Amino acid sequence: MPNSLHITAEGGKDEAFSSRKNTPRVTVSWGETLRDYWLGLQRIKPTEKVTFFRLLATMINAGVSIVKALKILEDQTKNRNMKRIVHEIVAKIESGQSFSMALSNFPKHFSKAQIGMVQAGEASGRLNQTLLQIATDAEKTAAFRSKIKGAMIYPSVIIAIMIVAFVIVMVVVMPKVKELFSNLGGDLPAVTQTLVNLSDFFTRETLGIYNVSWMILWLGLLVVAFIKWKRTTWGANLWTRFVFRLPIFGKLAKKASLAHFCRGLSTMVGSGIPIIKALRITAAGVGNQIYQKRINQIADDVKHGISMAENMKDDPYYFPDMVVGMIGVAEQTAQIDQISRKLADYYEEEVNNAIKGLSSLVEPVIMVIIGAGVAFMVIAVMDPILSASELAV
Repeated sequence: MPNSLHITAEGGKDEAFSSRKNTPRVTVSWGETLRDYWLGLQRIKPTEKVTFFRLLATMINAGVSIVKALKILEDQTKNRNMKRIVHEIVAKIESGQSFSMALSNFPKHFSKAQIGMVQAGEASGRLNQTLLQIATDAEKTAAFRSKIKGAMIYPSVIIAIMIVAFVIVMVVVMPKVKELFSNLGGDLPAVTQTLVNLSDFFTRETLGIYNVSWMILWLGLLVVAFIKWKRTTWGANLWTRFVFRLPIFGKLAKKASLAHFCRGLSTMVGSGIPIIKALRITAAGVGNQIYQKRINQIADDVKHGISMAENMKDDPYYFPDMVVGMIGVAEQTAQIDQISRKLADYYEEEVNNAIKGLSSLVEPVIMVIIGAGVAFMVIAVMDPILSASELAV
C-alpha cells in the first residue's frame, strides 16, 4: 500500500518466524503522520499552559479524578496540539505512568521545573496546591518576559520600517531624481552625490541580480548564522558576556537573570524539592549559560557542605551583596522559599521600572533619528534643485 506505513509489533523469536498471520499489524496513513507533524509545530502559548494547570488544580480540588479532569480539559481545549498532548498524557496515565512521568514525555512543552514540582506534589499529596503554584509562577514569568520583549518591539519595528523606506528610496526614487539632476547639469553637492553613488550601487547588477538583492540575501544568511551560533554553548556564553558588559542593557540583563533564579529557587524549594535538586532544575531554566554554570557550581558546593551565600560572595559581579546577604539569612532561618520570592519580586520590579525608563527614552531618540534622516534626504534632493533655480533666475 503506497499510502501507508506498516508497523509490526515485536513478539518472541519463535512467534515471529512461525506465523505471520498471527502477527498484529497497525496501519498508519501518511495523512495521519503529516497531521501529527504539523500539530507538533503548532505553538502552545504560555497562557494556555497557565489555564491548563489552573483548571486541573481546581477540578482535582473539587474531587474529580486526574484522568477525568484531563479528559474534560481535552474536550475544552481549542489548541489542537495541546489537545493531542493531553490525550497522550491520559493514555500514558491509564497505562500505569504517574502524571509527572507522563508530562516528562513532552520536554518541549513542560519544563524540568514544572515536572519536578508535579513530582514533589504527587509525593507530598498536595498536587492541587502545587498545580496552582505552577500556574501562578508561569503567569508571572510569562508577564515578566512579555514586558521585556514588548519593550523591544517598538524600536525594532521602527528601525525595520526605516531600513525598508531607505532601500525603496535608493532603488525607486533616486534613479528618477538622478535623471532630473542630469538634465539640470553642473556638479552635484557632496551629500547628493553620495546618495546618487549609493543608489547606483544598489541598482547595479551582479550575475544578473541587483546588488540590493544580494545584500538582502547575505543579511538573511548572516542572521541565520548568528542564530545558529548563539544556540551553541560557546556562542551563548560569549554573547551573554557581551550583553552583560553593555552600558545600560547589561545591568538589566543581570537583574532579569537574578529574578529568574530567585523565582525558580523559591518555587522549587516551596514545593518540597530538596535544595540541591532545586538548584539543578533552576539552573536549567535560568535562561543563560553563565548563570546556569554558576548555579550548578553552587549546587556542587552545597553538596559538599558549603552554603549558597558563601559561594555567592566570591562572585559579586553576578551576585550583588544584597542577594548574598538575603540568601545567607534565608539559609540560617530556613526560609529560602519566602526570602527568594521577595528577592524575585524586587528584581522583577527593578526590571519593570528600567524598561519603563528605557521606553520613555527610546521614543524621543527614535523620533530625532527619523527627523535627521528625513532632513538629510530633503537637503540632498532639494539643494541642487534650488541651486539650479537660482542660476536660472
